Amino acid sequence: MNKTKSDTDHLGDCALCDSKDVQLRKSHIIPKFVYDWIKDTSKTRYIRGSDNVNSRLQDGPKEYLLCGECEEKLSAMEKEIANKLFKKIANYRAQESNVIITELMRVGILSIFWRALLTARERDNKWTPDDNIAIDSFLSSLKNQILSDKCDTKIYLAPFIGSPPYYDLPLDYVYQLERSVGGQDIRFYDEPHRFFAIFKLPFAYFYIFSDSWEGVEIYQSAELVEGELALDNIALIPDELRSYIHHMNEHFVASKAQMNQNSIDKITADANKNKNITGSDKSMSRTFGVDL
Repeated sequence: MNKTKSDTDHLGDCALCDSKDVQLRKSHIIPKFVYDWIKDTSKTRYIRGSDNVNSRLQDGPKEYLLCGECEEKLSAMEKEIANKLFKKIANYRAQESNVIITELMRVGILSIFWRALLTARERDNKWTPDDNIAIDSFLSSLKNQILSDKCDTKIYLAPFIGSPPYYDLPLDYVYQLERSVGGQDIRFYDEPHRFFAIFKLPFAYFYIFSDSWEGVEIYQSAELVEGELALDNIALIPDELRSYIHHMNEHFVASKAQMNQNSIDKITADANKNKNITGSDKSMSRTFGVDL
């Protein structure tokens, strides 16, 4: 694939290996295979983000972060996640109830947390000095684990498997739960000071609790451990994740209300061109109980 001048001439320091004054790749924050899946299963073949629902997109957010070697390193991890986990969960034909979790996959999930939170670090989050210390320490720990190819952080997974409703959440959440991506955040709390980090892929949430959370607060979480994992045995989610899902659905509904008539007309025209039953049709059907 031909690279543009801006791709080949962008010099800087690699955010992962710290190599100085090297050519940087434009890295996806959430892996590209996720956005390809969304387009492939969409009625319109486009992406619309909640930050600007009136913008029709072909790809997800990217930033200049990594040197070529580090980009290839993370790409290998993403391939592992795509083939051995994502395609088995985000599957409208037949979801698989059992998956094999590998160490490379777990480190790959950490790399998504790292990229997502690193880029979020620059936003105006109104974090306190203690928050800033905590996130910098967390990002440093994630970085070291990625470089060493060893995941020492407890990662939790909430897949959306089988027939809705999922985890007793409202049925009108189904479309957003099955098809939304991103939602990366790190939320801080006091007394004691601690955080909850999270991001979303279609059909799944991944999340991390810092130290100082009580067992009674997180016991309903399913840890992403190495080995065989029975997804259909995951029947509960912690209150913190449930609260976040409610928050994200409110954001999703609010963003739809901001869509202008021109965008609605484009979506209708694009959808009318596609006579096939798509994944987005199936998610919409499950959300509103409409037969296809």
